[in-house]
Amino acid sequence: MQTSLDDLALLLGEVALFRDLPSTAIADIARSTEVVSLPKCRIVYAAGDHPRALYHVMSGHLKVSVSSPDGDEKVIEILSPRDVFGVAELFDDAPCVSAVETVTPVVLMAIGREGVLRAIEHDPGLSRRMLGAMARRQTSIERDIAAECFQSGTAKVVATLLRLAGSEVAGGESVVLELAIPKHVLAARLGFTPETLSRIFRELSDAGMIHVHGKQVTLTTAFIRCYAGMDAHAQRMERPAGHQTQRSSAQWFDRADGASRTGLVQRI
Repeated sequence: MQTSLDDLALLLGEVALFRDLPSTAIADIARSTEVVSLPKCRIVYAAGDHPRALYHVMSGHLKVSVSSPDGDEKVIEILSPRDVFGVAELFDDAPCVSAVETVTPVVLMAIGREGVLRAIEHDPGLSRRMLGAMARRQTSIERDIAAECFQSGTAKVVATLLRLAGSEVAGGESVVLELAIPKHVLAARLGFTPETLSRIFRELSDAGMIHVHGKQVTLTTAFIRCYAGMDAHAQRMERPAGHQTQRSSAQWFDRADGASRTGLVQRI
C-alpha cells in the first residue's frame, strides 16, 4: 500500500512508542516504514523466521501461536488494533518460536528494524518505552500461565469478558461486546475446544449472566454485579450461580436470546 512519507510520519506520531519522539526522528523512521494490507489467514511471520520489523496493528485481528511437531496449535495471544508486536524480536537474532497470522483482514504498519535502532540511539526514552512494552507482555504471559494452572474454564471465560469490557463495567449497567474474531480462535486462545466454549457460554446464558445474539454477547447487570471487581482468585468457580443442568442443542453463536441492544458496544 503506497503511503506518502508525510502521512507515515503522522501515523507514526499516533503510535504510543513513538509519540514523544522529535519530528526529525519520526521522519527518519517513516523512511523505513510501510503500510501493509493483508487478507485473513495470511502469515506475517512463521516460527523459525527472523523478522526485520516491528508491527503496529491499525485495523483487524491477528493470532500469535506456537505449534508442536505433530501440528497441534496453541494460540498464546490475540492482537487487536493499536497493539504492537515484534518488539523483542528486534533485539535478538534467534529465530522466532511463535508465528503470527491474520484472523481477519488486517492493516499493519511495518516499521523497519534499522529505523527503530537509529531512533533509539537519538532518544533513550524510546528504549525505555520498548522495555515497558516487553515487560507488560511478560506480565500478561505469566498471568495466562497462572490462569491455565488455577482457573476453571468458566472463570477463564468470565475473566476474558471482564477484560474485554474494560472500564465500562464500572457503570453497573449491561455492556454489549461484539465478537470480531472467529469463535474457534477465541476458544483456542483460552485453551478450549469450540464445543467447550459453546457449553460455557450456554451455561452463563442459562444462568442469566449473559445474552448471546449472533456475534453480540451482552453482559447483563447480574453478571456485572456478580463478577465486576473480582480478582483472579475470586473468579475460580466451576459453574455460574443458578446453573441449569439442562442442555440446549443450539450453538451459542446461533442463539437468538433477545440480547439487549442497549449499552455500549465493544468490538473484540
